[in-house]
Amino acid sequence: ETIFFVMYVLAATISLPVALILGLLSGMIFDIVTAVVIVSFASTIGATFAFLISRYLFRNYMEENFHDQYNKINSGFIKNSGYYLFALRMCLVFPYFIINLVSGLTTIKTSIFYIVSQIGMLPGTIIIILLGSNIAESINTNIGVGVETIILLSLLGLLPLLSRYLFKTWLS
Repeated sequence: ETIFFVMYVLAATISLPVALILGLLSGMIFDIVTAVVIVSFASTIGATFAFLISRYLFRNYMEENFHDQYNKINSGFIKNSGYYLFALRMCLVFPYFIINLVSGLTTIKTSIFYIVSQIGMLPGTIIIILLGSNIAESINTNIGVGVETIILLSLLGLLPLLSRYLFKTWLS
């Protein structure tokens, strides 16, 4: 468990796009609760490290050399702060590693980034881990794709739409 946790943190820190694979794998290896705890905290800690690396290595350069584009992105984060990040986290269209790096370029507080990331990535994390668990069960029993797997894949697809609906109601 510790080795998997550390490997996940390192992969997220250096922005390797392997979150989906590691999430599915954790669902295959660990019981669901353990997998959710490991992946949820490892992904958020790694995301925060990537965020901080991006902030301290690239933010000044981006602000100076791409002033107009930087101000557009940063103003969105300033206006909506946690809501903006939460919407990005809930929408699985945007890869997490890109969100981590771009967020690091903004002036969002690290504590807000961590808390919102922890909460915003949790629904997708749970669904992916459950999918991994179902895939392992299908492999072990030689049974094809079950109804549960189809429902989980549907939920994964509906998550961005649900988050969009929630944000429209919250922000209006």
